[in-house]
Amino acid sequence: MSEVIYELTDGVAVLRLARGEANALSPGMRRDLAAALERAAEDDTARAVVLTGAGGTFCSGVDLSEFDGELAEPWIGALTRSIETHPKPVVAALEGAALGAGFELALAAHARVAHKTCRVALPEVSLGLMPSGGSTQRLPRLLGAQAALEILLSGRPLDASEPRLAKLFAAVTEEPPLAAALATARRFAQAPDFPRASQIDRGFSDPAAYRGAVAEVAARVRSADTAEGDILRCVEAAQLLPYEQGLRFEEAAFEACLGRPEARASRHLYAAERRALAWPEAQEGRAREIGTVVLTGSDPVLAELAVYCLDRGQRVAVLSPGPAGAALAARARAVYEGAVARKRMTPNERDSRLARLSHGSDPVVLMAADLVLDGGGGDPGAAAVRKGTVWCLVSGRDGASARRAQLGEAVEVLALRAYRPAHVLSLVELAVPEGAAPDAVMTVMRYFAGSGRVVLRSADRPGMIGHRLMGAVQRAALALMRAGAGAQAVEDAARRLGFARGPLELIETDGIGVTVARLRRVFGSVPELALLDARADAVAAGKTPGQGFYASHGQALAPDPGLAGWMDAWREGQRDLPEVPDVTLERALHAALVAEAGRMLGEGTVARASDMDLCMVRGYGFDPARGGPLLWADSGPDRGGLLGLVRAMKVLAPLGQDLWTPPALLEEMVKFGRRFFGGAVS
Repeated sequence: MSEVIYELTDGVAVLRLARGEANALSPGMRRDLAAALERAAEDDTARAVVLTGAGGTFCSGVDLSEFDGELAEPWIGALTRSIETHPKPVVAALEGAALGAGFELALAAHARVAHKTCRVALPEVSLGLMPSGGSTQRLPRLLGAQAALEILLSGRPLDASEPRLAKLFAAVTEEPPLAAALATARRFAQAPDFPRASQIDRGFSDPAAYRGAVAEVAARVRSADTAEGDILRCVEAAQLLPYEQGLRFEEAAFEACLGRPEARASRHLYAAERRALAWPEAQEGRAREIGTVVLTGSDPVLAELAVYCLDRGQRVAVLSPGPAGAALAARARAVYEGAVARKRMTPNERDSRLARLSHGSDPVVLMAADLVLDGGGGDPGAAAVRKGTVWCLVSGRDGASARRAQLGEAVEVLALRAYRPAHVLSLVELAVPEGAAPDAVMTVMRYFAGSGRVVLRSADRPGMIGHRLMGAVQRAALALMRAGAGAQAVEDAARRLGFARGPLELIETDGIGVTVARLRRVFGSVPELALLDARADAVAAGKTPGQGFYASHGQALAPDPGLAGWMDAWREGQRDLPEVPDVTLERALHAALVAEAGRMLGEGTVARASDMDLCMVRGYGFDPARGGPLLWADSGPDRGGLLGLVRAMKVLAPLGQDLWTPPALLEEMVKFGRRFFGGAVS
């Protein structure tokens, strides 16, 4: 069945893109569109063409998955050329959304009619890409350099009714645009000629202003070897080169851009965020509305979650006796006072939020709660909780089983980890126990995902996702130090791998006691903890200048000058310590993380490898230009790819058998030439 419907309406061929809700421009739809355009050219009864979309939307562009393989013909540039050079006038009727390659089809048409709420955008730059259908040449001719660069470099959707877009449209309508597009097409058909983008030069009417706009943006572009740099050069070329040569210039720039690792990483993370929205509970679960959130317990993250909930528009009640509840409410108020002081919020906006914040010690508020965020540190006892309320432990899954026993079967208890600061950082993990009610799961997931946060699902196992992956990196750092590696060398290796902060710095920030307890809960009594226990004793005895492996100077951290000597002395007191094998520290840390990821996938703790990349990028500052540690493991044949990491694991295993021994899943992937992403190794 064709994905482009061909209809004849009073002498106008209407080509209707019809592929699901978004009308994504699949290879099949592109072939069908090319055939429909050719048919309209040869149809003697058709005097003009209208290109529109079915289902109330025009076209969402090309599916991202296509960019990671060979691009199927006809590609966007060929289609836009067919539209622009069509022997009959082509008018695009836009409603809903015209995004990416979909918007490029419209720009190639001889006229455009849009509903006033239609959203248009060229979002490729946000994915490390640039357009490939001629828009870097057509937009400057239609709008000039400044407006064209704003659209191309921001990637943000704009309403068709925006004044800066006025020159793009023959009409912007209150009603569905098809009727106006048909009228425009018939009018063009009666004219002796109709304008093509190659013949339009109003955007070049002030050459000096054009060059000035290009120069102004060039001063802000971070690097020439980026999608932004490519787009800028193409817009500059639009003024300097003949039209056809400019189109070829764009094609070459697109191919170069497509091959950059940073572009693949951006696409990978974008697709990972979309996949993270697919939860098994979504088929049966129905998210309930949340009007009132009750906060209870002592975890510092509760104040940040209070701000998050108030920003979302909920009523927030802090249930905590005495000064603890008042202190939590005061911390939330302080966040808003700071926002007003920095002029990020008006006093009225602050007051409207704080009017919905209350605190007290009467557990009757639980009867009004739709969601309880529990920071631990108390026993709810026999407090009555309204049926349908979801109870979330916000410090992770530890203690979830005890809470379930205390509250009874009528209350659904889930475990949630909000990465801090929770009102700013956009990552949440949710541990879902077997048999959890789908409605409860989807209520929490949708509540946090509804504000643009990424919510990652894990099975109800110790450490969830982030603490297990980063815990493996921290264990590897300690194991390498036990074997003689220097602390600073390990930290530097972690940063070369892609982490913004080293594993020892994170120990310093969290506190060595907290880290020891967490690693023991997640991994048990592993050998690396002997070093951490000894260092904790040194901290407790006041023999270190910091709280772990650094010296503290106010809020700043500096290397501890006495750490190397302390490590030498500690190692002398140990027996049978291994030596660091002939593997770089960077690869050793990477191998430990990837091995833990393989175990988590194999045991079903996490369903998707891409969720773990998101966790590391969003939660731990892993370099987004690498797409995450698992995409980085797939990439780079010069580093040996996954096969090279598995070989390194086997060499490193004597330092920690349960840490570096390759899990069966990774052995199988290597055996059959598979990768985490993209199928078999080519």
